[in-house]
Amino acid sequence: MPRQRRQGIVYDVREQGTARLIFDENRTKFDGVLDTISGETMLVRGRVTSPTDLASTSTTADGSIVMDVDVVDGEEGSAFHVTGVKVFVDEQYASIDSTAIKFEALDRLIGMKAAVEIQQHISPELAEDSKEVFVGKMQIHLLTSHRPSPSSRRESVCAENNDIKILEVSDDFLS
Repeated sequence: MPRQRRQGIVYDVREQGTARLIFDENRTKFDGVLDTISGETMLVRGRVTSPTDLASTSTTADGSIVMDVDVVDGEEGSAFHVTGVKVFVDEQYASIDSTAIKFEALDRLIGMKAAVEIQQHISPELAEDSKEVFVGKMQIHLLTSHRPSPSSRRESVCAENNDIKILEVSDDFLS
C-alpha cells in the first residue's frame, strides 16, 4: 500500500477592508491596522529590509520602496511575513502593490483629524509622534502551508505481566 504524503496545515487568508497606515518620518517603515469587512482586525507592519540598502537596491525606478511586510491576524494570532513588497508613499498619497497585499490611500489625514483617527482605530503606541494617517482600501491574499515535524513516539509497557504495550506520542520535552 503506497504511503500518503503528509499535507500539513494550509492557511488561506483572504481579507479586505479599511486600512489605516502610519509611516515614519523617513518613509522607511509603517505600522497600521486593517479592519476587515467581517469585523476582524489585523496588524500590518512594513520595514525596509536594510536601511543601508535604501539608497541603492530598495528604491525602484517608479520611486517605490521595496519592503518586508508582516501581517498578524488579531483573532488567531497567526503571523505572516511577505518579502519584496513595493510601497509608494509621498506627501499626499500612499499605495502598496504586490500579489499578496494591495492598498490604495483614499484619504490623508493630518493634525487633529489624524490624532482622532489614531485614538479611535489605531493603538496610540503604534503612532509614536506621527501626525499623519493614510486611510484606504486594502486587500490581503496569503496562501501558505506549514508542515510540522512528526512527533516522537515511544513504546511503554504496562500491566503486571508486561503484556500490554502502549504507543505514546508526545511533544513534551520532559517525557
